Amino acid sequence: MKKFLILFGMLSVSAFAVPIGTCGLTKLDALIGNSCTLGDKMYSNFSYTGNVDAASIQVDFQMANNGTEFRLILAPITGAPFFTNFKFTDTIGVLANVAPNITPAVYQIVGIKDQSNFSLAQGSSCLLNVVNTPGPTYNLVPGNETGGPTFSSPTNTVTTTATLTGPGGVDGASPGLSSFELGYIQANVAVPEPASLGMIGAGLVALGLLKKRVA
Repeated sequence: MKKFLILFGMLSVSAFAVPIGTCGLTKLDALIGNSCTLGDKMYSNFSYTGNVDAASIQVDFQMANNGTEFRLILAPITGAPFFTNFKFTDTIGVLANVAPNITPAVYQIVGIKDQSNFSLAQGSSCLLNVVNTPGPTYNLVPGNETGGPTFSSPTNTVTTTATLTGPGGVDGASPGLSSFELGYIQANVAVPEPASLGMIGAGLVALGLLKKRVA
């Protein structure tokens, strides 16, 4: 019985220790029901419905500006049609003690910038509604294809729902959307510890005394 419990414990630890995959270039169908990490960010809760099959949608993840900006880009693969309608959802969360978010740093999401890439064909008519919770809501249309950056209160998680329709939220987009990008901006919002504040204060006092002596 004791051996069984030890074996069960080892299996349990192994099951929970299985690493989540690193976010990279992949197909959307591989992400549905799964999670992945990039730097100190975890992407999860992927869901999708739309005219392009999930197996024909390429997803790319990018980390830029020394780990302060994270991007998720969706586009139909070569040979697949443009998006004419879809609903896509994902959640991004901050992981503690993962570079660059190593204690005493406290990185949180502080801004969002979403972009679309509509067809340039004459008469294009689309509406891409992007709702970030918490965060801004953007209604992107041809000629107005970028929302943000919009900065707000720091948060550890953001859930984004992007819905593509025709003009006014009805029918289908024409002739369609070739790609869109969800961008998240983070910053270190750590408050200096009392000891650090004391050192800063002492330095300011010393600087003041030095100025008096010079005067």
